[in-house]
Amino acid sequence: MDFTPSLNAKGFFRFTGPPEHWLTAIKFMTWGLEEKLRNRWQEIQTGDVFFIHSTGPQTSLFNNAKSGIIGIGVVGSNFSTKDHYLWIREFKDHVNRWPLLVPLSEVYLFSEVPPRERWENPGLNNQTETKHLIDLLLKNYIPFQNIKGFPQMGSFSSVSKKVAEQILYDRRPLYVYGSDAVSNILTSKSTKLEPVKSAAETLRYADTLKVFDRIKTRIVKEAPGQYTRDNELLARAETVHSTILQNLIDIFRSKGYETCSNKFVDLFTYNENRSFLFEVKSTESKNFRSQARKGLIQLFEYDYFEIRKFTADNKFNFKDKYKILVPSKVPVDTRYVGFINDLKTGVAIVKDKSLEAVGLDFGFTTP
Repeated sequence: MDFTPSLNAKGFFRFTGPPEHWLTAIKFMTWGLEEKLRNRWQEIQTGDVFFIHSTGPQTSLFNNAKSGIIGIGVVGSNFSTKDHYLWIREFKDHVNRWPLLVPLSEVYLFSEVPPRERWENPGLNNQTETKHLIDLLLKNYIPFQNIKGFPQMGSFSSVSKKVAEQILYDRRPLYVYGSDAVSNILTSKSTKLEPVKSAAETLRYADTLKVFDRIKTRIVKEAPGQYTRDNELLARAETVHSTILQNLIDIFRSKGYETCSNKFVDLFTYNENRSFLFEVKSTESKNFRSQARKGLIQLFEYDYFEIRKFTADNKFNFKDKYKILVPSKVPVDTRYVGFINDLKTGVAIVKDKSLEAVGLDFGFTTP
């Protein structure tokens, strides 16, 4: 499936700072903004894409700094603030200048730098090493004059889709550096349930670019063993999964239901009286229990943390509410289906543009 609509739906930003600060960002997979930008910081969402603008020697402590774009990053979860120094300029000035932290799930550099564990965070006492790392970081940078319309003023700004495409669809190789943090619904910044009309749109909040072919084919090297991915978003991009999701969206939209999704929820659909929370799993007979077990936990967790808040915020009062696990193949493990049903949770497959119950129906096959 073509997920370009999802990529186009993301927020695009420019983060600006000297190259030594970007080395710190890669080291700790976080970027920092000033307190005066708090309102803008609140607007940044998991899955947003930012372009890494490295400044020249006029704002850097190093004379080999150059101004240009050195890579692409993806905003992660777990936004936070700090009360200590992190960047070399903060240590030099004794000021916590950038307290608002933006978590980074992935950084795609145009040039390769050594694995993070092999070098120290840029500081006042290791400037020779830092200068060498800056040379590596800037080796394949894109000069500003090569990008029409790229904003250059300020430390943080939005970037238009037209400008973003010039960088996203460039042919430079990409070297990937990732975060050790795993997405956590309990600590993540709130991700709203947003209306969706297609399966492609459900990846708006994906905190990885590896689901997009135009990015994936440019990756030449990933830093080994540096992070653990949340594979749910990658699974959502699989053909079988996305086809089922699209069928569900089509079924319920044809009956007048609203269809929503976010980073966690595969699909939530509702009308004035009824709501359905779906978790789709690609399954085979041999892995049905393990996939179903994971899906059950997700359904109950998402219902508790995501759907209840959404329902309360919008003052909905649904007469019928269903949680439904949707495997890709009809499960032969009827005992486990019975266990799922005992938890007042449905199991269904999509067949001939309709829902077909496996086990107990609960009335959900007649939406």
